[in-house]
Amino acid sequence: MCAVGRLPQEISGGELIQSISTKCRLTEVLEICLRLSETIPSWTRGEEARELLRISHSLSASATIVEIGSFFGASAILLAGARRIRGSGLVHCVDPFDGTGDSFSVPHYQRILGEFGSGSLRDHFERNIHDVGLVPWVRIHQGRADEVARSWTTPIDFLYLDGDQSRRGVREAYDSWAQFLKTGGIIALHNSAPENHTAEHDGHRCLVQEEIRPPRYTNIRLVGSTTFASKA
Repeated sequence: MCAVGRLPQEISGGELIQSISTKCRLTEVLEICLRLSETIPSWTRGEEARELLRISHSLSASATIVEIGSFFGASAILLAGARRIRGSGLVHCVDPFDGTGDSFSVPHYQRILGEFGSGSLRDHFERNIHDVGLVPWVRIHQGRADEVARSWTTPIDFLYLDGDQSRRGVREAYDSWAQFLKTGGIIALHNSAPENHTAEHDGHRCLVQEEIRPPRYTNIRLVGSTTFASKA
């Protein structure tokens, strides 16, 4: 019997791995990934989280996924959990892991870190990925998005932007990483809804208006507060 019917805090990483190798229905195993993600601090929930999970699982074999901004690892669990189910692919998590970012977000980072006690942000991220059994499916790249991109060469199937959301930070991340997105690859930008005018936190909304448009991108859609699009 699948573990999906149990409380999230009762589902261990070992059970996730076991569930994937049994006769559980795909929808049940994906639900386990979703519920594991929900046990970790994050601003990506509900339909947005389900769409990240769905897209990651839909990608071809050996897919390359890059996540800019990883925090405690909730979204990485969605992305990597889906690839674990597929049996191939990697999620590359790019984050300075120092609690920096746009001025709106930093106080929230500090509050959450304080609530979870001692340890660095990277310590918390690594522990969360380890506890759900997804270490083989995640690669950590510690540093600012533009810095890490300087040595990057691999074409990307799915690029998820959720790091520094100041207008400058967003522009730097996009200009550094969008060049590697494959034709037909998918880009996602969190907090990009048209109504987001929060000072120093609306960079993704501005970028969508400036860059995520035809003919460069197709199938542009807003799911919750996240914009998804395919590179033409």
